[in-house]
Amino acid sequence: MITYLPEKLLSKIAPASKIKKMLTGKLTLKRAALSFIDDIDFLDKKDVTRVALNTVNAYKKRVSSEVEDGATKSEAVAEIKDDPALLIQRVQNEVVTQVSDEIRKGYHGEFYVWLPSDANEPDPEHQLNYGKTFQIGVGEQPGDRYGCRCGMEILVEDSQLDLTNQGET
Repeated sequence: MITYLPEKLLSKIAPASKIKKMLTGKLTLKRAALSFIDDIDFLDKKDVTRVALNTVNAYKKRVSSEVEDGATKSEAVAEIKDDPALLIQRVQNEVVTQVSDEIRKGYHGEFYVWLPSDANEPDPEHQLNYGKTFQIGVGEQPGDRYGCRCGMEILVEDSQLDLTNQGET
């Protein structure tokens, strides 16, 4: 049996501290900070970069809006730089979505038990699935919906999640 919990995987491969380093003081993307993705075969660096760049562009629009409302540019930038929560959330969501896709490919047809989310506000529809058994590749599964942080217990004899034969957990 394999227990997949997004929070555990994210703490290893895409922790908030690494994602926070992707944002420069001028609200640009520090591409060198994306190197954490290079070591993970199953992640698409292009897609993660696209999500990060889109988020940085949203930050720039937010700064412009705050400046129009009377804030100084340096105040608006400092607020975002100190707490890039949106960047962290969006990059982690992209990673979870990609992992879900890999699980669907690698474990298609296997059964799993839907585990609770670690989100502050879990999806009420997903809460109805907690503890129930489903088949991978049939219907919605944890991580399919963007922002889902539900886990799964894959009912196989293995104990390690195998994504692209690397044995990542």
